[in-house]
Formats: sequence, structure tokens, C-alpha cells
Amino acid sequence: MIEIAGLVVAGVTALGTIVQAFYSARAKNRKLSRSSLRKAEARASAPLKIGAKRIAEVIDPELLDTLQGEIENRHRALIQAFRSESASEIEREKQVEAARQQICRFLNQVRKFNAGQLPTRRLKDLWVSNRCQR
Repeated sequence: MIEIAGLVVAGVTALGTIVQAFYSARAKNRKLSRSSLRKAEARASAPLKIGAKRIAEVIDPELLDTLQGEIENRHRALIQAFRSESASEIEREKQVEAARQQICRFLNQVRKFNAGQLPTRRLKDLWVSNRCQR
């Protein structure tokens, strides 16, 4: 179960990386770079060990599996939106916002099952950077 928890944390972190890279590029009036997408893909596919045990301890294995599937689907849709030449900027923005919301949903689940707290610094940083709310 720790392996799945590590993949969930990696997937959420990868989504956060793309969301932040998108907003950073947009602020500079640039497009999201291909290297940012490749890095996020690599990050999502390698389970993170830091924090995985704590996540596995607080979230039910079935819920963790469900969250993992949702995060993988959102990650694929987000990557596809940036790789597609035919995707409009509005479509990309919608996918980024959906990814941000997915991150917040996951973090709220962790908080719900962990006495209202996020157990690691990485998750706390994701909460802040994605403007999550209770």
C-alpha cells in the first residue's frame, strides 16, 4: 500500500508542478516548455518515498486506489492538452484548473482522515501554492 501512496503523492506533486509552471509561463507571456512536461511525467511515474507511509496510514486502501486513478486520469488529460497542437489556450486553462481542483480534492481527503492536518511539508506547500480551501 505504501507503493500506491507514493504514486499518489508523486502524481499530485507532478500535477502541482505543471500547474505552477503554467502560471509562471503565463505570467511571463510564454508557453509551457516541453521539458517541464517531460519532468512532470517522469515525476508522476516514480513513487515518492517521503510521506508515502504517512499517507498510507491515514487513507483507506480502497480510497487511495480511487484517488490514484483519478490523479492518473487528470495527469494524462493535462499532458494531452499541452501536447495537442489543436488545443486552444482556453482548453488548456480548463485542464490546468481541473488539475488544481484535483490536487485540492486529494489534499482535503488527506486532511479529512488526518484530524484536519496535512502530514508532510510537501503536501502543505501544495495546499498553499494551489490556493486550496477547506
